[in-house]
Amino acid sequence: MDRTETTDVLPAFTGELPGRPEEPAKPAAKDDRGPLPAFIPQLTGVRALAALWVLAFHFRPELVSSFPFLGRLAPLFDAGYLGVDLFFVLSGFIMTYTHLDRMSEPWTPRKALGFLWLRLSRIWPVMFLVLLGWALYRAYSLQANNDASLQAAASPARFLEHVLLIQGWFIEPDQWNPIDWSLSAEWLAYLVFSVAVAVLAKMLKTVRVRSLVLCALVSVFPIVAIGLTMEDGSDLLLFHNALVPGMIPLRVLTEFFGGAFTALIVLRYGRSARLPWFLRPTVVFVVIVAVIFLVHHFDPFRRFNMNLDWRINGHIMWGSAETVVVVPLFLLLIGGLAISTREPSAWLLRTRLLIWGGKVSFALYLVHWLVIDVMRHVIQTKLKLTDMPTSWEYRLIVLGFLALTIGIAHVLHRFFEEPTRRAMRRMLPESMRA
Repeated sequence: MDRTETTDVLPAFTGELPGRPEEPAKPAAKDDRGPLPAFIPQLTGVRALAALWVLAFHFRPELVSSFPFLGRLAPLFDAGYLGVDLFFVLSGFIMTYTHLDRMSEPWTPRKALGFLWLRLSRIWPVMFLVLLGWALYRAYSLQANNDASLQAAASPARFLEHVLLIQGWFIEPDQWNPIDWSLSAEWLAYLVFSVAVAVLAKMLKTVRVRSLVLCALVSVFPIVAIGLTMEDGSDLLLFHNALVPGMIPLRVLTEFFGGAFTALIVLRYGRSARLPWFLRPTVVFVVIVAVIFLVHHFDPFRRFNMNLDWRINGHIMWGSAETVVVVPLFLLLIGGLAISTREPSAWLLRTRLLIWGGKVSFALYLVHWLVIDVMRHVIQTKLKLTDMPTSWEYRLIVLGFLALTIGIAHVLHRFFEEPTRRAMRRMLPESMRA
């Protein structure tokens, strides 16, 4: 079964769009509901959902301050850091679903290198362009503020680590781009996957489905177990405002391979699987949202990061660390969506708007924190509106910068991300395009 690289996931947020297959497609295994599709549009829609979740997470202080009625959604906004975890699970699923056959029949170093180059063509050009944007912004900030913390963050050595996509592998708090650590994590997962794909292919043929389910659950157990011990507002990375050693590799590898094992289950069943009602993606989606709200309101262990009880309009702005319990549900959600076409959630995620959102999600993720930083600089130092969050001037600025973020992401995707991806792809010999 040969599939073109047809959908993009990040941090993560990376992958390929629909295109011509590099090799003639093999006949898919027949079942009572037809072969698995090469392109699963609802999974592209998931990317849009995850990116918007992260966007809401980072914009939440301004949104809840300027529009008090949105405070009811604070628990969902506060858990927006889990959008990255959703991307990691989705990435593992898509990489396995898309590349398993062509990289493992047989596996060769040449195929692995081809795979890594294709992944690099997706994530590196936009990452580097936005990194240059951060460099210019930090140069301006240094000149304007002469802040010692900015000087530490502007280390040339750290800049090189960003360029090499290894910045998230080390315990360093200072970053040029504070959010592209997830790309570094994703790149680590790609490196491991390029070799582990041969093992996954063997497991597809030899391991029973029940054992694959167990593998998927065991894979994500470490991040759930450790996440439960962390402080609220630590975003599954920090403890007492310091990075936890090894947390980033642990987070990405557990979730990526949880998604990979889920893909093996889907590949084994094809579209013949009939999910009971309580495992259907729409139900799972509702359960995820319900669990997040319940955990937030009935958190048994209130452990605020740095002991700060941060509230806006009476609403807690720290995400409960216990919301990490929904990560295993991400496996059910992605696997269910992959084999469901008539579900309400699948239909919604296949709409043109969310497909478009999925396509621009990578650029949206990379650029949004820079836009937020500029917005806060304008509000605090230029217009001095910090004490007037419910004024229409403040509200229009917040909405304007939200729209600007989406607009920049669209322009980046259409006029830079896609052209550079195609250009780098053409550099690769046809025989290496796994």
